[in-house]
Amino acid sequence: MKKLITLAFILLLGFSNLYGFDGERKGFIFGGGIGVNLLSISRSNSNFSESKTAFLTNFKIGYAPSNTLEIFYISKISWFSGSTDDLTLFGLGAVAATFYFNNTSETGWFASGGIGYSSIGELSGSSSSSSTEFGFGVFGGGGYEFAAHWSVEVDLLSSSIDSQNYFGVLVSINVLGF
Repeated sequence: MKKLITLAFILLLGFSNLYGFDGERKGFIFGGGIGVNLLSISRSNSNFSESKTAFLTNFKIGYAPSNTLEIFYISKISWFSGSTDDLTLFGLGAVAATFYFNNTSETGWFASGGIGYSSIGELSGSSSSSSTEFGFGVFGGGGYEFAAHWSVEVDLLSSSIDSQNYFGVLVSINVLGF
């Protein structure tokens, strides 16, 4: 699998607009962001429900075939304190797309969405083993690019891992190199 991902990345770079970062969204894109996730966790087989506020990080890499469409891989990771004092990571890795409504300006409204795998696990300071669980997740939302390369985004995320359901409202400020 790693060889396939490496090959895809090399081909993406080889066939992309290697001039990059020329003010045109078309070509290779790379970006990230920070924000907050208002996360709701529930179990499908009980009345258990809890809410968490989490620190959010975004990572985005991909290709834009035009100034209005981006196709990319995105990793959205929420960091919060779990049931113990250990740091819990809830993430979504997805194949996604963004559509910009205005192709004549570097600013404007956009809509995005994606589908992929989700995971949850704890980072523990102790040597005890902790497990990571995987499931299915989707996200969708939109935002506004208020300056060249800078945007604010609001997404809704839904995920199911084992018998737990996760729903999040993600708000982030992002920077995108193109």
